Amino acid sequence: MPISPAKRTRTTLLRYWTKRYVITLTVGLLIIGTVSVLWLRYQALHQRLQQIQSFAADTAEYVGGETGIIVIPDDFYKWIDNHQRRKRLPAQFGVTVFDANGRTLFYKGVPKRPGEPVPESEPAFPAPPPLESRVSVKRAGSFYTITTPIFAGNEVIGTIAIAYGKKELTIINQQYGLIGSLLLLSGLLGWLILYWLLRQMSKPIHRVVQAFKQIEAGDYKLMLEDNAKEQEIYELLVYFNAMAVRLEQLEQLRAELLAGVTHELRTPITSIRGLTRAVRDQVVASDEAEEFLDLSLKETKRLERLVADLLHFNAYASGSIRLQLEDIDLGKHLGEIVSQWRLSHQDEGLFIETVLPDEEAMAHGDADRIQQIIVNLLNNSRQSMLRAGRISIIVQLYSNTHYELLVKDTGSGIPADEQINIFERHYRGTNKKREERGLGLGLTLCRMLASAMNGRLSLKESSPEGTTFQLLLPKASKIS
Repeated sequence: MPISPAKRTRTTLLRYWTKRYVITLTVGLLIIGTVSVLWLRYQALHQRLQQIQSFAADTAEYVGGETGIIVIPDDFYKWIDNHQRRKRLPAQFGVTVFDANGRTLFYKGVPKRPGEPVPESEPAFPAPPPLESRVSVKRAGSFYTITTPIFAGNEVIGTIAIAYGKKELTIINQQYGLIGSLLLLSGLLGWLILYWLLRQMSKPIHRVVQAFKQIEAGDYKLMLEDNAKEQEIYELLVYFNAMAVRLEQLEQLRAELLAGVTHELRTPITSIRGLTRAVRDQVVASDEAEEFLDLSLKETKRLERLVADLLHFNAYASGSIRLQLEDIDLGKHLGEIVSQWRLSHQDEGLFIETVLPDEEAMAHGDADRIQQIIVNLLNNSRQSMLRAGRISIIVQLYSNTHYELLVKDTGSGIPADEQINIFERHYRGTNKKREERGLGLGLTLCRMLASAMNGRLSLKESSPEGTTFQLLLPKASKIS
């Protein structure tokens, strides 16, 4: 049925998933970007601390000497500036040279006026560091202090302290731009790939939707190309084509059903009306009138049987038929069914036999419904044989839970192109349409009855040499 405008508006597959992918991708890239920035800053901090230690060692060697006296050259400030640039260290830092007594021999930093607070970026040393023979890195607040001993031979004659703010050591301005560019390109590329994939995936879906619209309009003669590379899309197209073929067959069956039911019901009614009118108008004599009345009664019975078939089928399809399930001796029950059926067809030259297992075969089901199924299968076998023929009913153990009843005949068989439809309601094969009159509900109703008894009715095989139907019935839970 058409989509009602009152229902909520739904977005397209492309827009729905693109929106969610963009949100997910953005959140993911932000997380990746944040982690990347933190990692790069961590790496930059440790790399620069190592560079500062190397710079401090060079400085200690530059001012130290074999005389045991720290010598501050006149170009020391310039040398520090050039060396700092050569090692690509941040410009905002402080260098202080202490002698062995803790006196400050040199200080490089921002000049301060008396009483002026120390800027956050300017290191300060409230007390000289202790003399140590090793390099130490310490953190105080937002500053890192690297102290390096000055040696004169093997004796420590002073200390160089270099201080940097953490902010300067973790600056990665160039990497920010690189990270931002990479994340932006990754997001754009991911969105383009998803957009293209969704477009490719939605094309066959759009084709299927358009095909469904054609089917809704009554056009079943369409086939979609099933050359998709994706397994799921391929299966969708293949099963859609199979469904379209099946719907076309069912639509044809429906049309044939309407014509067949109308014809089957109209024929006896027309005959009854003509016969009774002839009798009423005294067109026939008394002897012929009785014959006409007998014919009318016969047509009435046939009409009653057709209507009963329809009522039984509709009642069972709606779930209103109740089954009386009980344990049944299949050998005894089949013997009674075959005896009754043989009496009705003893002059037709048919041979019917029953093959039973050596042990007692106790099934669980409805005796009347089993008889209805077997009689219908026997009638179908009789109709497939022109004159004489052979029908066999074979009972054998099928599994631990079911018995198998095979109804085999030596008839002309069912055409291969009709076998798939024989259990469809109101379907009647070509040969049956010519030779027998009915509504085509027999096998359909029999399959429903077998399923209701937890069994199964199916066509096992059929060829010009004969046909075999298989009926599975559950075993009795207790054998007495």
